[in-house]
Amino acid sequence: MKKEQIENRTDRLIAGLSGMWEDEQDRARIAKTIQALDTRYDLEQKLAREPGVAEIIAQMTGRLARSYARLADLQGKRILDIACGSNTSKLPASLHLKTPLGELSVGGSKGYTALFEPWFCRILFELGATPVGVDFGDLEEEAFTHYKVDLGKTGAMDFLPEASFDAIQDSRLFGSPEFTAEFPKESDRLDVAHEIVKQEQRLLKPGGIIIHSDAAAW
Repeated sequence: MKKEQIENRTDRLIAGLSGMWEDEQDRARIAKTIQALDTRYDLEQKLAREPGVAEIIAQMTGRLARSYARLADLQGKRILDIACGSNTSKLPASLHLKTPLGELSVGGSKGYTALFEPWFCRILFELGATPVGVDFGDLEEEAFTHYKVDLGKTGAMDFLPEASFDAIQDSRLFGSPEFTAEFPKESDRLDVAHEIVKQEQRLLKPGGIIIHSDAAAW
C-alpha cells in the first residue's frame, strides 16, 4: 500500500507543521499536540469535512514559531487570545487565509464551521501554556480559561487586570461575519480596533509580546 494511502490527514498536518522547527523535541511536542486535538475535538473528521481547518492550525502554529524560539518557552506563559473563536461561529461568504503552508481561499455557506473554533487557545493549552480566550460565542466545554465578552463595547475587557499577560493576539474578530453584521460601518469597526489596541497595551506585561494583532493594522 502506498504511503499516502495509509497516512491520514492528521499525520499529513503533523508532517507539515514539524518543518517549522529544527529541534526534535519541538517536533515531538507539536505532534503530540495535534494528536491531542484529534482525541479531544475529532480533528481528523473536521479536516475531512473542511480542509481549511488545516490552514487555520498552520497559521496559528506559524505565529508561535515566529514568536518563540522553542516550544518549551511557552510553559506557564499566560497568553490572551482576543476574539479566540467559539463553537457557535458560522462561515462567511468567503475567507482568504495566508499560512506557512500556502494561501487558500475558502468558499462559505451559512452553516456552522470548525474554522472559527478556538484552535489557538487549544494549541496553547496542549503545549503547557495558560491561555485565556475572550469571545462572544459559546466556549462552555473548553478546558482553557475563557470569558464571554462583547468586544464591540468600550471597556469590555476592563475586568482583566493590568499587565497580566505574557503575550496577546487578536486575529479573528474583523473576519467574523457576526461582527461585520453588527458593525457594517468601517468607522465603527475602526473604533473597536482602537479599543482593542488600547487594551492590548494595558494588559501586556513589561517585556511581553504581541504575537499578532489585526486591530493594530487598522
